[in-house]
Amino acid sequence: MLHHQFPRNLRLLRPFPLSLLILPIVLALCLPVTMASPAPPDGFADPAFRDLWARADLPVAGGAGRSWTWGVLPAERRYERYDQAPSGARLVQYFDKARMEINDPAADRRSPWFVTTGLLVVEMISGRMQVGATAFVPRAPAAIPVAGDLADNPEAPTYAMLAPLVGVGREPPRLGQPVSATSGPAGSGADPDLARPETAIARYDEVTGRNVPLVFERFMEQQRAWLDPLFVFGRPITEPFWTRVRVAGRDTMVLVQAFERRLLTYTPANPEPWQVEMGNVGQHYLRWRHGHELHYARPVPAQPLSVRETTLVIPSYDLAPALRPTSPGDPIFPYERLELSQAGPPRPRAYRAVVVENRFLSLTFLPEVGGRLLQAVDRASGRAIFYQNPVIKPAPFGQRGWWLGVGGLEWAVPTEEHGYLEHLPWNLTVSRGRDAVTVRTTTTERQRGFAVSGSVTLRADEGRFVARLAARNPSGAAQPLQMWTNAMLSPAGDNRVGPGLRFVVPAGQMIVHATSDPGLPGPRVGIAWPRHNGRDLSDPAAWMGYLGAFTPEPPPFLGVYDVSADSGVAVAHGPGVAGGKIFGFGPSNEPRLYTDDDSGYVELWSGAQTTFWNDPPLAPGATRSIEGAWLPLWGLGRLVTATADGALGLAQRDDGGLTVTLATPRIVPRATVTVSLEGREVFRSAPLTLRPDLPLAIELPPGVTGRVRVEAAGARLEAP
Repeated sequence: MLHHQFPRNLRLLRPFPLSLLILPIVLALCLPVTMASPAPPDGFADPAFRDLWARADLPVAGGAGRSWTWGVLPAERRYERYDQAPSGARLVQYFDKARMEINDPAADRRSPWFVTTGLLVVEMISGRMQVGATAFVPRAPAAIPVAGDLADNPEAPTYAMLAPLVGVGREPPRLGQPVSATSGPAGSGADPDLARPETAIARYDEVTGRNVPLVFERFMEQQRAWLDPLFVFGRPITEPFWTRVRVAGRDTMVLVQAFERRLLTYTPANPEPWQVEMGNVGQHYLRWRHGHELHYARPVPAQPLSVRETTLVIPSYDLAPALRPTSPGDPIFPYERLELSQAGPPRPRAYRAVVVENRFLSLTFLPEVGGRLLQAVDRASGRAIFYQNPVIKPAPFGQRGWWLGVGGLEWAVPTEEHGYLEHLPWNLTVSRGRDAVTVRTTTTERQRGFAVSGSVTLRADEGRFVARLAARNPSGAAQPLQMWTNAMLSPAGDNRVGPGLRFVVPAGQMIVHATSDPGLPGPRVGIAWPRHNGRDLSDPAAWMGYLGAFTPEPPPFLGVYDVSADSGVAVAHGPGVAGGKIFGFGPSNEPRLYTDDDSGYVELWSGAQTTFWNDPPLAPGATRSIEGAWLPLWGLGRLVTATADGALGLAQRDDGGLTVTLATPRIVPRATVTVSLEGREVFRSAPLTLRPDLPLAIELPPGVTGRVRVEAAGARLEAP
C-alpha cells in the first residue's frame, strides 16, 4: 500500500482529580506496568475473522510501529459463490489488504485453516475467478494498478501486465544479488543505480522458482510472530522488480513483488516502519470482481448522537425587488406573487444550519428556507441522497407561480404542488431523548391558519430517519387541506440524474398528473407501469418530456435507485400516507429554469391524500399527519422492495447466478438470514450481525430461479 495509512494511537488519556493520584502512584511502585490495548472494532462477519485480525493488527491499532496486515477496519462481507460450501456460497469478508473466507462453517474452528485467504493476486493476473475447489469463471485480467493511485497512474503496471512475468517459467537462483530489474507499461529493463544492499536476494522458492529479496524476506519473517507467512502471503509468483508509480499525484520508484495472496511493495522514501507494505489487494479484487469500491464498518463514535449548529453560505437570488403583494380575491392571498425577471442577481448568503449525526447518517437542516431537511449523507458510502441546489433561485413552478427549488426534503402545505411555505423561515427546536434526537420545525400557515410542523427523528445506531408532517386546524371551521412531503433526489451523490436512475414503484399502473411527453395521455388518465406501449417509464431517459404521475392506491413504499452508481433511497410509508407521486424532467429539460448549472433531480412525493385533485377538509381542532421512514441504500444492484425494516436488491451475475442483497437500517445481533425461491428455502446463513453500513450480499448458484423471499430477525422482504 502506498497511501501511507500511518497507524493512529487509539489510547485515550482522561483527566482525573489530583486527590486520586496518590493511590495509583503507590500501586505503580508495587505492580508491573501494563499498557492498555484498544478493543477490536465491531463489524466482523464471524468471530474467527475478528480473532485473526486481532492477532496481527490490534497492536498496529494500538500504535505499534509497523504496517497493517489486513487493514484498519473490517469491510464488506458477502456470501460468495463457492460450489463446495453449504448452499453453494461461503462467507467472506474483505479488508484493504486481503479477503478472509470460511468454506465450511461446520469444520473445526481450532484448525489454523478454518479461515482461509484466497489466491486473489493469482485470480486478478490470470483472469480466472475461482467459484469452487476446481471451478473458475473466465474474466478479463484486472486492469488495476498494482500500487499507487487508482487513477492517473500511467507508468504503474497493472495486474493484467504481470501475466508475462508469472508465465515465464522458473528463474535461476540469484542469492546475494541486489535487484536492478525494472518493469512497467513500456516494457522490462534494468537500472544498476536502483540496486541496493537491502534488496539483495535472500531466499529462493524451490516450488515456484522465484527469488525473494532481503527486505521482503525480513517482513514476512516478522509476520511469523503472529501468523504463518505461507498462510498470509502464499508463494512468490513473480520476480521482484522496480517500477515507477504515482502516489497522491507524485511519482516515486517502488520495488514490487507479487505473491499468490498478497503483493509487497518497498518504498525507500517512506519512513522506516512503512517502507515495506502490503498492497491493497482486497480493495483491488473487490473492484475487479464486484465493480465498486470497498466500504468499511463504521467505527463506534465517541457520542452515539451529536447535534451542532453551523453556517452554510449559498449563493442566493435577491427576491425582495421581485415580490409583489396580493389582495383578497387572489387565490394565493396573502402570499406574494413574484416577477421572475425582477429578481436580483445571486450573492453569497449565510444561512443557519443544524447538523444531527449518528454513526451511520449525517442530517443537515435549513430552517430559514422552509424548515427543510436539506441533506442526508450515508456515512459508510459517503453519498448524499438529496439534490442540493448550488444556488437558491426562483423557478416558474407551483401554485404561487414561483417556487424555490432548494433541494432536500420539503414540507408542502396547504395546497397542491409545493404549497406556499417552502421559501419562508420556520422555527426550529431540537429535543433529545435517551437514544434519539428529533428536529422539529414549525410555522403558522397564513391563508387558512393551520399550525404546521415537520419533524425528523434520528435514532442512535440506525441507518434510517423518520419524517413526520402534521397540520392542526385551530380555527372554528373546517378548512380544506392538502399536505405532502416532497423529496428532491439525486441518489448517486453527484447532483445529477444519471442514465442508470430508475423509479421503483410497487404498482401496475399510474395516473398522469401532468406531462409534456407526446406519447403519453393527459392528466387523470391511467398508464401501465412500468412499461407503457413498449417503453420502460421507470427510466426517465425514456421520456420525451417531463412526467408527473400518481399511484392509484396508497403505496407501501417509493424508491429511486441508480443502477450504474449502485446507490439509491427508499421511503417506507407509515401512518397517514394515502398517496404517492413521482416527477422528473426527462432528457430534454433545461435546468437553467431552477438552477445555474447543469445539475438535476427527480422527486418522490408522499401525501395525506391520493392526488392533487383531492382537497379533503380538516375539522376544527383536528390534526392530520403523515409519516415515512427514509432509507439511504447502496450495494443492492437493483432495488426491488423496501419496508421500514430493510430493503431487498437483486442483480444478475456474469456466471448466470442471482445475487440477493439485504440492507437493514438497524443493528441486529446474531441474525439468521434465509432465502427462499417459490417458497422453497435455498439458503440459510450462519448467525451474524446485520448492520446498516454493511449490506449482506448472497450469491445464489447459477440455474436457481424463482420468486425471491428473504427473512431475517422477524422481517420478511419479497420480490414482486
